[in-house]
Amino acid sequence: MAILAAAVLAAAAAGAASCEKYVLPELSLSQDTLLVNKSAQQLSLTVNSNVQWEFDVASAQVEWVIFDPEWGEVGRKVTISVEENTSGAVRKAAIPVQSQTIQKQLLIVQSGDENLPEI
Repeated sequence: MAILAAAVLAAAAAGAASCEKYVLPELSLSQDTLLVNKSAQQLSLTVNSNVQWEFDVASAQVEWVIFDPEWGEVGRKVTISVEENTSGAVRKAAIPVQSQTIQKQLLIVQSGDENLPEI
């Protein structure tokens, strides 16, 4: 009986210890929408996270936006380079930012002139 009780206590302690190590994942962006005029420019964005994350640039199929870095282990500042818009029309990019369990979206809207676009 004492051996059974000791085994139950040991299993309970091991279970409690493993629960203490679990970290609830967090992922957020300092801004979820960026409005820019037609000029080429560099913008800053902060990814707040306690887990690995990445911008899914491939699925967004956007060639006029570059992220540095495209992924990270924890929260950090990201530089976003936007190429000049010579089309004269507004263009939009919806880029997923994701971890294993969380997905957010960054919307970038660039006007075709010197004014900021309206959404």
